Amino acid sequence: MKKMLKNQKGFSLVELLIVIAIMGVLAAVAFSMFAGVLGNSKRRADERTADQIAKAISAYMVDTGDTELTVLKSGAEGSSEVENVIVNLQKELWIWKDASGNFESAEDAPSDNPDAKKYGPYLTPKDGKDANYESYAPQWDKHIGYYIEYYPGLMKADVTPVEEGGTVEVGVEEGK
Repeated sequence: MKKMLKNQKGFSLVELLIVIAIMGVLAAVAFSMFAGVLGNSKRRADERTADQIAKAISAYMVDTGDTELTVLKSGAEGSSEVENVIVNLQKELWIWKDASGNFESAEDAPSDNPDAKKYGPYLTPKDGKDANYESYAPQWDKHIGYYIEYYPGLMKADVTPVEEGGTVEVGVEEGK
């Protein structure tokens, strides 16, 4: 009988439970690390999108001379200035200066104004969609939008994603 018990091969119940517990701990650690990586990648994607928007605004200011973003800020009723800027960067815009030196814009080319020039688009909507804010909206759930700060004297813009509790707006940095 002793010979028969010694020759049996296999794992005891205690050994199996220990292995299962170790695998459970490793799975929990791996899952928490994966969740952090996913959040980090979305946060970084928002930062890259903000960089794209900043470069597009700077290119717009250099091309048109509209350092106050007059044309870009105007847009749909009920939309924020940030949304209007992003949507307008995705459109081709007819831009000209009126008699008092203010920038004007229209969807169609003005037939009576030889100074009108077509600019843009400076951002290309994803998947060939129409110009909309959702194409560039933040992906990370803790970002609520973008803060756009522009420098008229430098013809430069900085765009940063805004976390919960922050202010989503377009601001001008004076004196530069």
